[in-house]
Amino acid sequence: MQLEAVGDYALSSVIEAKMPQAAQLKFYLDLRRRLLMDEFAPDERLVTKTFTDTSGLTHSATIGVLNALSTDGYLIKHKRSYTPAVWCSDSMLECTDRLEVFVEICAARVIRERGVRLQKLQQLAGVMASTDPANEAFLLSALEWVSALFGAGERRTIAEVAHKLIPQAYYRLLWLLLISHPSLRKVVGKVAAQNVKALEGDLPGVREGQVKIFENVRRALELGLSSNPSLRFDRAQLLGRTEAREPDVRGRVLAMSHPVYPLFLPVDRCSGIAVPLTV
Repeated sequence: MQLEAVGDYALSSVIEAKMPQAAQLKFYLDLRRRLLMDEFAPDERLVTKTFTDTSGLTHSATIGVLNALSTDGYLIKHKRSYTPAVWCSDSMLECTDRLEVFVEICAARVIRERGVRLQKLQQLAGVMASTDPANEAFLLSALEWVSALFGAGERRTIAEVAHKLIPQAYYRLLWLLLISHPSLRKVVGKVAAQNVKALEGDLPGVREGQVKIFENVRRALELGLSSNPSLRFDRAQLLGRTEAREPDVRGRVLAMSHPVYPLFLPVDRCSGIAVPLTV
């Protein structure tokens, strides 16, 4: 009986320890949804006390969530406040250019290796090709694919650099734009199918395939931006599509007790000019 009591106590302690994290995650997802819906003005100062009064979280837990959103590219941190990270078409296209370079470099390495990593990428590409692009599971698989690709070789340099040059928010914004219309969803499905074939070929074929893939992505992105230049999404567009906090391209999920990770590419959606973060 004593052992059972100790076990129950230990179990309850674990549950209690996880509760703040669950509350933080809920707050993170709710606030991220509001930011994607553009509920706040670009220059609106968001302070910790505003959210502690409504979220039920402690001051430090609230700061952890705001810092996580800042690191992920949804907020910009100032000394004692935050403002929404403002994206524009130029910043989206610039990040797409950078992503294309990283993908080409890493794809070449993977094809040369012809090892386990290539098999994993082929498997993930098949999963994406058989998943509805409008399902959040597609985005999660795509990010897992990118993470596996950027981990090519023994050193993780590419993943670290890509993480700092392409904010995490970019991938979700890109996906939301690409699935905003049925016609664009078909393009995403076509891109996924192209990727399966591209990874089955030789190095020249892979490079040619990746060029075609990014041509389609860029064309779809431009169409999405033309119909939604402000990158504002309504509740219906986000329903069921903002339920997870995905790992970054390094395959990590930064703890919400971590200070702001200073990205090299903070993005200002109004001007498109990179602005240094202040921590």
